[in-house]
Amino acid sequence: MKLIDEKGRLFGKMSVIDFGILLLVIMIAIGAFVKFMVLDQTAIVVEAAPVQYTLEVRGVRDWALRNIREGDAVFAGGVYVGTITNVSYTDMEVYVSGDGEVWLAYLPDRYVVFLEIAATATVNDRGYFVSRTVPMAVGNSLTEFTTRYAEFVAIVAEINLYG
Repeated sequence: MKLIDEKGRLFGKMSVIDFGILLLVIMIAIGAFVKFMVLDQTAIVVEAAPVQYTLEVRGVRDWALRNIREGDAVFAGGVYVGTITNVSYTDMEVYVSGDGEVWLAYLPDRYVVFLEIAATATVNDRGYFVSRTVPMAVGNSLTEFTTRYAEFVAIVAEINLYG
């Protein structure tokens, strides 16, 4: 007696396709049993806490500075990451060299802007996550922050967790 006969049946009793479907159903049943009956159930509860962080934006022009306002929503990659609560700025300083000397000079019409942003974040052993998906760490450079009227690259200068 052959394993598969000329009609494609196993041992002349069941078709190969029927056997494959039966085997798949048995595998799914075993997987469901192991997942729901054998493995330990764990509950991970992550609570969001209020956080305030400061972004440092360098090289901002005067017209862009006027378009960053308190109360504006801030987005990173299209995800809401908080609301601006305070805007402060200083003149931008750069090191200039010439004739073998290096000195500190101010760049005209360029500013370093500090944005304080209020948001909610989840905290776990991997760090802070604003809006549950955007990682925040001091010194991180996030490539695209946007408000309603401005787009900029910023460095996270400080993070304060409340609660």
